[in-house]
Amino acid sequence: MVWSLQKPLLPRLKGRENHEGSTLQSTVINLLKNMVGAGLLNVCIAFKYSSVVGGLLAMTLSSFVCTAGFLMLGYCCSKTGSKTFRELWNVLLGSRTEKVVDLVLFFHTLFSCVGYITLIGDFSVKSCSGLLPGTIFAARREASIAVIVVLFIFPLAQLRNLDRLKYTSAIGLFITGFACCYVFYDVVANATEYGAVDVLRDNFWFLKLDIFKTISLFNGSFSAHYNAPTYYAEMKNKSFHDFAKATFIAFGIATFLFTLFGLAGYARFGDQVMGNVLKSYSPDDPMVQLAWLCMMVSTVFVFPHAFQRMRSSWNAIINKPPGAQRFTTVALLAVSVYGGVAFDDIAVIKMIKGATLGVSIMFIFPALFCISLGNVPDEALPSPDPNSKLLRMEKKPLVKWLCGLMLFTGIGQGALALLVHYKVM
Repeated sequence: MVWSLQKPLLPRLKGRENHEGSTLQSTVINLLKNMVGAGLLNVCIAFKYSSVVGGLLAMTLSSFVCTAGFLMLGYCCSKTGSKTFRELWNVLLGSRTEKVVDLVLFFHTLFSCVGYITLIGDFSVKSCSGLLPGTIFAARREASIAVIVVLFIFPLAQLRNLDRLKYTSAIGLFITGFACCYVFYDVVANATEYGAVDVLRDNFWFLKLDIFKTISLFNGSFSAHYNAPTYYAEMKNKSFHDFAKATFIAFGIATFLFTLFGLAGYARFGDQVMGNVLKSYSPDDPMVQLAWLCMMVSTVFVFPHAFQRMRSSWNAIINKPPGAQRFTTVALLAVSVYGGVAFDDIAVIKMIKGATLGVSIMFIFPALFCISLGNVPDEALPSPDPNSKLLRMEKKPLVKWLCGLMLFTGIGQGALALLVHYKVM
């Protein structure tokens, strides 16, 4: 098995869950950690592309379809007993094509690593512009990135056990929450000065093809589907009923937070909002300088989690057993750094990732799994979910219709987002 396909993004809470499984509450918390992080900083620009009403409609569609895809993955796990994304693929689509899922997950985590490097470059340059003005670190992203990668990220990337980083991960979530609360407080406390209400009123409704970029950005924010089998496998009460309850609660909270923060950030900056909303601020504010510095440190410690999954997926693709992997670490880190320097807008990275890899993992693969499950005879299923009295839902016309909708939505909006972004349309 591949580590990257078995572990959740963050370790579970300490306590009885480690021995008896995760409770409903801890599953909700870990799922929220998976979705709501630094990605919250990107949702503001989505409303610039689509207007207030258009953004709300796009958020509703994205939330509905992403939740459906996550539920489909949990349902398939409840019927097949699969504990990882690869196991689910092997059972329902066959082991002959299992490299497809390894490849998709590799590029999915690669884009995450590139995004983290981009954020590190953004935050380091911004903080140095206020703390170390006139230095090369305040003017050149690549200089800041090079120093941080050599001194901090490379040693962290070589760690085999990331359990010691669980406290820094928790601190990082607190820092992200602090930065987002500051943005929200700033726009509410100074709404009149910024003309926040006027921004929302003037951009209440318009329709552009850029709305497909908005949908892809939102899809990327809900991206936790590659860990869905692990969340189901780690539940104390392995029933689809409890999995569905945890999913609805977590996705509901995430939808509320994304919507509220996205509108607040857009109201604050209007059409001047950037892909990383914190970059929109002036370095004159000491609180903003502190937020930039803290976010940079937080991102450095989050990076190894995504990097280890990327490296594990790469080893699975080339059938390389665990062991000495310094060359692999250096090579993959170099690719991540190159991408992070080349891309200076985190929203573009997230949009491309959501339009390609995101739609594959969140829409296309779950729909294919559910369709394939409907062709498996009842006697061939291990029925590992004895507490669930659900019927074979995947055989019902409504579910088949939903699978078709997810396939159409995933392929269609992903392709349109890319065409619009590269100005083909």
